[in-house]
Amino acid sequence: MSVSAPTGLVTAEQFAEMSFDGPVELVRGEIVEMTRPDQSHGNVCSEIAFAITAWAKKTNSGRVTTNDSGILTERDPDTLRGAYVAFFHISQLPGGKLPRGKTEIIPVLCVEVLSPSNTWTEMRRKIEEYLTVGVREVWIVDAEARTVETFRSDAPSVLLHESQLLISRELSEFSVPVSELFAGVE
Repeated sequence: MSVSAPTGLVTAEQFAEMSFDGPVELVRGEIVEMTRPDQSHGNVCSEIAFAITAWAKKTNSGRVTTNDSGILTERDPDTLRGAYVAFFHISQLPGGKLPRGKTEIIPVLCVEVLSPSNTWTEMRRKIEEYLTVGVREVWIVDAEARTVETFRSDAPSVLLHESQLLISRELSEFSVPVSELFAGVE
């Protein structure tokens, strides 16, 4: 971290003003350092963002964020998660544009790509947080297993393998072969 954290719990507002040397999230008021992902992880995130962005531009459906853009999932103490990829429907955005700075707009879709250091306990907590705060769909992408598991609050999870087609109930007419998300990765 390049800035020393204040003593005690940190708010989302304080966290947004801080700068860090590596990836971090705010979890229940505490700054949690994350493992820096490798190039294959970044490639998978890029492929996902590209697929959703291409669809969103073609359909003028919304905007995509990457790079752990903050999603406020809890208050007092605050949790600010950084989904690798998130999608916001155009109807959520004033003038169809994402506002600058910290926002409390909840994305329709959050995508997390597993890192070797992630545990399923951690991931289940993130999924629960996202769905509880109003995210309609969460994808957990496992590059090692070459799978995508989709989660919704109103349906059981669905595990998709490399040979299958990823279709989203929230992204109208979006589909991509799961294998395309792992293009260029061993």
